[in-house]
Amino acid sequence: MQRSTQITWDQVRVGLVIIFTITILSVGVFLVGQIGNVFGERYRLVTVMVSAAGLVPGAPVQVAGQTAGQVDRIEFIAPDQRPPTGEAVAVWLAVSTNIQDQVRADSRARVRTQGLLGDRLIDIEPGSAGSRVLQDGDTLSSAPALSYQELLGRASDAVDGLTRLSTSLSDLTEGLLRGEGTAGQLLLNDQLYRQLVTLGDNLNEVLAPVAEGRGVFGRMLSDEELYDRLVSAVTSLDTLTASVAAGEGTVGRLVRSDSLYRALASSTATVDSLLGSLQDGESSIGRLLTDDGLYEEVLKTLVDLNTLLEDLRENPGKYVPPIRIF
Repeated sequence: MQRSTQITWDQVRVGLVIIFTITILSVGVFLVGQIGNVFGERYRLVTVMVSAAGLVPGAPVQVAGQTAGQVDRIEFIAPDQRPPTGEAVAVWLAVSTNIQDQVRADSRARVRTQGLLGDRLIDIEPGSAGSRVLQDGDTLSSAPALSYQELLGRASDAVDGLTRLSTSLSDLTEGLLRGEGTAGQLLLNDQLYRQLVTLGDNLNEVLAPVAEGRGVFGRMLSDEELYDRLVSAVTSLDTLTASVAAGEGTVGRLVRSDSLYRALASSTATVDSLLGSLQDGESSIGRLLTDDGLYEEVLKTLVDLNTLLEDLRENPGKYVPPIRIF
């Protein structure tokens, strides 16, 4: 009679480890399937693109940045069946039905990269409320994707800009170290430094007496009596201004009363009338201003009078009558 094989504790322990490992793997697969909607119900959409560079079957499909499916397959479009816009690749997407209401006729699929140089995926923009919900087999519009070449080109432009900036900073630093410009002179010119030190000493000598209250400016800063006088003067000026504004005193009456204005207006009218009569040649003074003949006669009379006076000074005896004594 054959005896049964006895199961050892080591064998039981190995079996328990295997069972535990299988359980953990099963739970992990289930959780991964839940996260990626691997086991959920899906429907198919197709989108056409000019290029699907970097995109492979199984790549994630996201809606507004949230995982909602994966790329099912990628196929070329026959040249004679391509649309006029030139799309050459058809990408089939397996999308979870849980988010079907988000994908509508105005939604667009875009190929983008996870991170700067990560894997490629499809990201779908949610549609608007007024658009039709896409059904299984419908075509999803696509948006241009930023290619690796464009990405590297932009990075290259940024690097070139940083390089130019670094070169400019290097040239500027070298110019400063050579003493070029005002900043370079400030850094390297000892004479300018000594002049600045001397200027500082001179300013200190000028300001020290002021801080100590010596001199005119020092007394203005520290003399409280001068401050009180200035306050009193400002107060008096304010009082005087208020009295003038109120019409008090002679100046106030000149400012507030219109009698002076009327008197000035009357005087102006009188002077204007007098000047008008002079210009018209009325009266003796007016005729002197406007009558050329009268002007010449007066001028001739003055010349004759001047001649007579000169002769009188030279020959005074000529004009003294002889005196006879009886």
